[in-house]
Amino acid sequence: MGAAMSALMFSVRAAGGADVHRMEAERTSRGVRFTCTCSDGTEGRHCEHRIALLLGDPSALVEVDQEAVDALAEMTKGSHLLHAVHMLAQAEVAAAEAQLDLERARQVIATILKG
Repeated sequence: MGAAMSALMFSVRAAGGADVHRMEAERTSRGVRFTCTCSDGTEGRHCEHRIALLLGDPSALVEVDQEAVDALAEMTKGSHLLHAVHMLAQAEVAAAEAQLDLERARQVIATILKG
């Protein structure tokens, strides 16, 4: 990927299915700039559209351009961005497991309290 590479463009369907958002990824001097026109993206937060695509899930794309998906993977390979995305994914799994453990503990306590 040379410095002359143009930005990668993706169109993604919103969770409700009606809206289509545009994502754009490009290499910068600081790493990778990856934007999305969804409300989370425009307000400076991470969005599930970008996270899913960075984790290799193109299922929300309006049209899958495998070359662009592969180019994004190559662009982000070994980057701080991809490392942070993997940390987020691991933390979300851990949080979901902790939530299940918490619910199980509450159920055990409720059962014990019944005598």
